[in-house]
Amino acid sequence: MFHHLAKGLRDEGIDARILYSDYSTRGRIFKKTTFVVEEEVPTWRTSQFFPPKGNSFLMNMWINKYVRDILNYIQKEGKPDVIHAQSYLAAAVCAVLQKQINIPFIYTERLSTFILEKIPKHHYPFLQGCFEKASAITCVSPGLLDRMQPHTNKRIKVIPNFFDEQIFHLEPNAKKNDAFTWVSIGEPAHVKGLDILLSSYAALKEKLKDVPMQLILIDQIPEKEELIKFADSLGIGNQIVWTGLITQSEIADILHKSHVLVSASRVETFGKAIMEAQACGLPVVATKTDGADYIISSPKQGELAEVGSPESLMRAMGKVFTDYASYNGDLIHTFMEKRFSRKVVTGQWIECYKSVLA
Repeated sequence: MFHHLAKGLRDEGIDARILYSDYSTRGRIFKKTTFVVEEEVPTWRTSQFFPPKGNSFLMNMWINKYVRDILNYIQKEGKPDVIHAQSYLAAAVCAVLQKQINIPFIYTERLSTFILEKIPKHHYPFLQGCFEKASAITCVSPGLLDRMQPHTNKRIKVIPNFFDEQIFHLEPNAKKNDAFTWVSIGEPAHVKGLDILLSSYAALKEKLKDVPMQLILIDQIPEKEELIKFADSLGIGNQIVWTGLITQSEIADILHKSHVLVSASRVETFGKAIMEAQACGLPVVATKTDGADYIISSPKQGELAEVGSPESLMRAMGKVFTDYASYNGDLIHTFMEKRFSRKVVTGQWIECYKSVLA
């Protein structure tokens, strides 16, 4: 998503670049910094081993290492006009950076930790600096805004994610699969409600025994083996297609051949898969997460179900199946194009950058 945003900005004439320092248990023993143009975006990456940020002391160490990387970048490449910090951890780095060099920064949040209330207690002192020092604060949905607003008196603006029209678009000549195809995208299993989805799909199939159906699960799902056993116990194992991790273009190809996207998520700050499926003209069945509530604003786009309820999800799936012929793919795509196209959203970002620099 960060690269998609940076590329979109570059296409609009903004010299957007990415700097990412991976100080984590995944990092290498000896520090290594690389530069490469990724998806047309100049990208600097640093990697080195660092223990989990389990207390304030380690958090401070992690932040200061990141600050030094930014200062080294500035020394070699020049001072940016503005820094766009993605998540509160990046914003915490920018807040400390301001003590050494005053660069305005925008703090954008899209993590579900605010909704789940899972921000570690020792992060809160650093979180305060994010809100106080940021020149602008944004998030990706009104629901996430409601969780963030109690942390600050500053105005938080909603600027959503966008879809890539070159990949996710209407394909009028695409032939749908012979079997009615439901598709779900994402992991991990619990957050994405894949256990609920399997139960709902099995219950619907029991009601529609004579209807050829299949369910495609897209992504590299760590809990795959457990889910396979669960699907077998429900008698639907032979109707599940597991794609693993695939490219955006491959996802779009599957969407064009499928009938309905299902999102059974327990938590969703935005819902990128929902947006991209709708950009391809698919109706969506989704649980009433913050993201789905924001994206699906009309019954002409699909149906919403209660979070965590296989029965509610099954009923919503059944309604969309029964009413499938009434959904208009052109209209569904237009809903997305007006609100979440790259040009619309990058325009909002450019206005945000201008206001900060003014």
